[in-house]
Amino acid sequence: MARRQARLILGLVLLAPLAAAEVKAKVDAPATYIAGSGMPVRVELTADAQGDSIPAWMFGTAAFSVDGKPLAERGSAEVKLAPNQKIVIELDLGPALEGTKAASEKSFKLAYGNEKATEVACKTAAKKGLDFLNMPVEELKGYQVLLRTNRGPMLVDLWPDVAPNHVRNFLDLSYTGFYDGTQFHRVSPTFMIQGGDPNTKSGNPATWGTGNGPRTLKREFSSKTHARGVLSMARGPSEDSASSQFFIITAPSPFLDGKYSAFGELVEGFPALDTIAKAQGQAGPDGTVKPSQPQKIEAAVVLVKGGK
Repeated sequence: MARRQARLILGLVLLAPLAAAEVKAKVDAPATYIAGSGMPVRVELTADAQGDSIPAWMFGTAAFSVDGKPLAERGSAEVKLAPNQKIVIELDLGPALEGTKAASEKSFKLAYGNEKATEVACKTAAKKGLDFLNMPVEELKGYQVLLRTNRGPMLVDLWPDVAPNHVRNFLDLSYTGFYDGTQFHRVSPTFMIQGGDPNTKSGNPATWGTGNGPRTLKREFSSKTHARGVLSMARGPSEDSASSQFFIITAPSPFLDGKYSAFGELVEGFPALDTIAKAQGQAGPDGTVKPSQPQKIEAAVVLVKGGK
């Protein structure tokens, strides 16, 4: 399960412990760790105008600590950085985390160097062999979906009591990898972002918005309002034509209430939502934009709700 994690910019500033000058570090690391998977991190170090000497362990796994304990042994060797030199370090902390107690907890504190730790949530992926299409509503309540996008992670809670068949469909398509590699092909910061079309993986952009999944759904309209962060299903002129395409509301859109099937809500990841919504590209007649750069779902992962 070595899929690439969606990332959250932590923006740490590191005071190098063996240098008189200040070294700046920008750390890009996941806010969620899924047990058994990789955990890629990226560190960008920038020396000041005088140059710096920093510990060599800052370039490896040992630079990171979990709950105050370094993930590897730290030596005494130093590395000299030239004035204003920039270095990019990319690591996968997954293998090192597998051997720690923290990986079996609900969360742990991750820190780079001697900086203040940031909390990382631990989640468990749904086990193999599940049949979401025939799962009872009460069991559906035990799952949520993490959308790993190239603009950051978005964590979704679902409403099986409101739209059970739409929830079953979304869980099944996420679980089977249907959404992996699809793009948000229609976006607006004052309306919504729409994705889930299989044509956006490799099809002609002229066909984006016309693709479907393996099934169509009958309407499950409700009294739920289309507030910011709500997930709802796209459809054609027929009220019973929803399939795989869904949208996430970026600004309150009550005119959709009772006309589209809302089935969940975003609980984490609003920065990623807003970044995708502001993507530049070709504007359509309704004011939404077809992004010129990919706004991609790298993976949709079904998680056990509550983590552990």
